[in-house]
Amino acid sequence: MKVLIIGLERTGKVFSTERLFRKKLNEAKVTGVEITTAEMSELGSPGERKLEKSLKEILHKGVDCIVVMEQWQKELLTRFMEYKTWSKIYLFADICKKKISSALPSCDVDFRYRNESEKINDGCGNLVESMKTYKKGDHSVRLAF
Repeated sequence: MKVLIIGLERTGKVFSTERLFRKKLNEAKVTGVEITTAEMSELGSPGERKLEKSLKEILHKGVDCIVVMEQWQKELLTRFMEYKTWSKIYLFADICKKKISSALPSCDVDFRYRNESEKINDGCGNLVESMKTYKKGDHSVRLAF
């Protein structure tokens, strides 16, 4: 399975996410997952043909999952992708929120008060769990987020 993580060049979030995701994959002994990262500026600006060309090249190489850090990135990418490939794009914030509330402490816990490291940790953990399910053979559905 090939995973592409796309972020902004001015933040280190994408690199922290990649590093932690690799670590969690290793800890969970999940193999066969290829991770690459890209910055939006590498792909091209919205008004250029370079963005459309870059996306076509990425999809042609067989990317199974594209994780974006911001909602606007998801919206921008769908402008240049075929509708049938939109299901490959996941917003990292949605992956982070997947945590089952019963797994949280019984005291008042509000996600708004969680720091970025905790959110990235939860997101990477949830992504690894979905990869494990996907690798078991249930390819009929998209990754469960």
